[in-house]
Amino acid sequence: MGFRNNLLTGEPIVFAPERAARRSAFGEASDERCPFCPGNESDTPPEIARIGEPWRVRAFPNKYPPTEGSEVIVESSRHDGAFHDHPEDAVRMYADRYRAHGDAAYVALFKNEGVRAGASIAHVHSQLVPLPFVPPRIEHELRGFASHCPMCDPPGHAIRETDTMRWLAPDASSFAYQQWIVPKRHVCDFSSFDDDELRDLAVLLGDVSRKAFADFNWMFVNFPRHDEAHCYIDVVPRLTALAGLELGTGTFVEIIDPAAAARRLRET
Repeated sequence: MGFRNNLLTGEPIVFAPERAARRSAFGEASDERCPFCPGNESDTPPEIARIGEPWRVRAFPNKYPPTEGSEVIVESSRHDGAFHDHPEDAVRMYADRYRAHGDAAYVALFKNEGVRAGASIAHVHSQLVPLPFVPPRIEHELRGFASHCPMCDPPGHAIRETDTMRWLAPDASSFAYQQWIVPKRHVCDFSSFDDDELRDLAVLLGDVSRKAFADFNWMFVNFPRHDEAHCYIDVVPRLTALAGLELGTGTFVEIIDPAAAARRLRET
């Protein structure tokens, strides 16, 4: 486990060759027993936290960590469960574990759902990865807040709204059916969410997990210690592969109109 830098851009790259040993690391199917199921807790590192007895949600160190301090959050005890089984428990566990790493330069909190989205174990879970640097994406997006906050009234197509959150298809999406969940309050970091915001976020993420496609990622995009910025959750269904144009130029080709995406997600 370690870090190197791209020769041309200087951007950091995490080197973790030990992760090649994890099951399904290269997308192959596995019929091994599930280490995330009740009764198999000894298959994971010692537990950090749990909610419920018997547990409904539990957290433990990642057995194959990309960085020191990485954690796994299992969001249902049922092997065929879903995030929306216990959404409020899961979001509160997210918040507790995220806050526990407040001294990190950045904490990546994300879900890989399905093999196409990078999940190596089917049992529903998310991951938390503390980083000793601010990622390039965050540095890049911070520049968008230099003169004003575009996320306080983001252009997009409404899917659903609560008292504290907007769920929308961004007007300039990069991926088919991409979605954002944006707090109405100007807040730079998930650690500052209050109880009402956590509750509403759980409701909307539960809806995302019901309506989302079989393979998707969601990522908490935070800007810790930058009060000018406005955090959000980015949801990316994995319907198409990144190809030569995207990988070679960083320019994305969108094939679904965001207005049509929002309409479908509202009606589904």
